Amino acid sequence: MTRAFSQGLRASAYLLVSIGLLWLVWRWFDGANAWARLQAANGYWLTLALVLLSVQLITSAVRWRLTANQLAQPLTNRTAISQYYISMLCNLTLPGGMLGDAGRAWHHRTQAGLAASAGAVVLDRLAGQIAMISTLAIGLAWQVRATFTTHTGWWLAAIAAALALTGALRFMPQPGWVARLINGIKQAWFAREVRLKQLGLTVLILACSLSAFYACAQAVGADLTAGAALLVLPATLLVMVLPVSVAGWGLREAAAALIWPIVGVASDAAVAASVAYGIVATVSALPGLWWVRPRLKPAT
Repeated sequence: MTRAFSQGLRASAYLLVSIGLLWLVWRWFDGANAWARLQAANGYWLTLALVLLSVQLITSAVRWRLTANQLAQPLTNRTAISQYYISMLCNLTLPGGMLGDAGRAWHHRTQAGLAASAGAVVLDRLAGQIAMISTLAIGLAWQVRATFTTHTGWWLAAIAAALALTGALRFMPQPGWVARLINGIKQAWFAREVRLKQLGLTVLILACSLSAFYACAQAVGADLTAGAALLVLPATLLVMVLPVSVAGWGLREAAAALIWPIVGVASDAAVAASVAYGIVATVSALPGLWWVRPRLKPAT
């Protein structure tokens, strides 16, 4: 089996996963009503979502540049933004959802080697995932806050166990790659000259991402409270990182249909909001076509 054939087979499998999940979601969760919601979507809310995702994309490029520069891989803002647009366009249109990130690492491998270039990309993505998981934890804590007073002992035990585990991991022997990862994180995220910039950029990226999804929900009539949004939006977006579909299509809609009813949002409204977000996100990455357009040489 040739490598090209294997890659084509994998891409086909991802496509089938997306199509299959979308079909199941449409069949089981009132796809007709979700389609009606999409047709009646509020254009002002969708435009706001597009603006927010565009700001998110540019800010993400700036954060990647900051991370790469800290790891001795100099990038200009212009290069970082152009490469990030291409990366996101690939991630949002090609199977797996990670080919664009691999392309960024490959493009800049000549500066410090492929491993170092990939490390900058990984740390950039890791910062976003940690921020999203932290927001999900806050949303979950908000939803179960009423049980705290009646289950104080369990909460204190959980906190103590978490602290004990953290301490144990701190003093355990670490594999070489873990040590390298920790050193990279210290240099890229926590060096004195960049820590506030990294924090500010990450918070802005997170706020734009969640606010854009919230705007898409409002556009299709899916009414979310702030507390509910902090729970269901990060959970839905985190599902997209699983590299088993095309840009998270199908996975995101299935997660929305199953999770959002927990906070009182109808499944058809959740699916419509998820589809709207996927469309707007893809549109926000279309400027990447400018940098991948054919370059015609002038006639001599």
